[in-house]
Amino acid sequence: MSPCPEAAGAAADSIAAAARDASGPGTGAGMGRGIARADGCASGPRVRGGLTGKLRWLLLAVALPVLVTAVPPASGARPADTRAAAPQTVATAPAPAARHIPPASASLHVLFDEDLPPYSYKGKGAQPGARGIYPELAAEAFRRLGLAATMVPAPWARAMAELNHECAGEGGGERSGKISGERSGECVGGHAGRRIGACGLYVTAQRLLLHDFSAPLFEEHLHLVFPASATIPEALAGAGGVVPAGFDGTATAGAGGTPLAALRGMRLGVVRGWSYGDTLDAAREAGAFIAEEAGSEAQNLLKVAGGRLDGAIVTREGALWLRERLGLTSLVTMAPHPLAVLPVHLAFRRQDAQHHLLRDFDASIRDMKADGTYARIVERALNGQ
Repeated sequence: MSPCPEAAGAAADSIAAAARDASGPGTGAGMGRGIARADGCASGPRVRGGLTGKLRWLLLAVALPVLVTAVPPASGARPADTRAAAPQTVATAPAPAARHIPPASASLHVLFDEDLPPYSYKGKGAQPGARGIYPELAAEAFRRLGLAATMVPAPWARAMAELNHECAGEGGGERSGKISGERSGECVGGHAGRRIGACGLYVTAQRLLLHDFSAPLFEEHLHLVFPASATIPEALAGAGGVVPAGFDGTATAGAGGTPLAALRGMRLGVVRGWSYGDTLDAAREAGAFIAEEAGSEAQNLLKVAGGRLDGAIVTREGALWLRERLGLTSLVTMAPHPLAVLPVHLAFRRQDAQHHLLRDFDASIRDMKADGTYARIVERALNGQ
């Protein structure tokens, strides 16, 4: 829409008058003329004065864009602005405290003894993979943490080699084993983005130098199993009430002395690659008893039943489980008093820095104990379900 000639002229005169006022003193008539002409279209003849027509139109062409930009936009209009928008600070509520969850890209493999029922063993048929108390407790704990952990059954010596990131071919024998699917000569633990843990370890002085441990996951009671016809040493014959965790056989048990002393001179079956805790390991090294290695507790029980060993060091639940399933109930007997009571743990190599994961795992196990899940899993596993 174009302004009428009178208004255009008045606007031009007003602009010129304002410029003159700003630069110096002017006449009152000039100021009044500028104001009067800015009021609108004159009904009478135009009064020319001060500026020529062409100059007025030139000033009007310069002034109109300035006037247009000075008028605020209507509600809802968005004037164009090529300047970069100023950064906005968005207030956010503080995130709730949460357990530390490792990156999802870092795959997690947890190794278990493949032949230690009912604690852990390799399933068969329709239930392959790791089964037993430890794998099922660990799987539920990691599930609650939102982690897709793989439970891997393996020979125990091999599991320890993997935990320590030993490469295939470095140690020979059992200690050079690999997780299924890995190429020969590769160090499984050394693969980027993979974490290797082992579950079912006792804490020993040597392992404390190499590994970080969870809180106790379970307690294993180590007992001696004898042929049914044998006389049980007095130090091992009495139950002696509740035996506390950490008992290592060095405390006196009744009138028969210490359980550890009762082993002297015996030929006892042990499992290859196992530690039985610092005290029993030291007694073995010192020759307090003669250790004969086998591949599993089941093999040792069969040797005891056949009269080939004086006894075998076995876990309490393992002895009860195997004695029934191997049909050895009338052939072997278990000493009532334990040699040792040792907590078991989940462990990672210290260099892998899995402290946060271990603490979260501990918290998850505590939650499972509080809501009854822990007890249900243990009972189900002891029943072989």
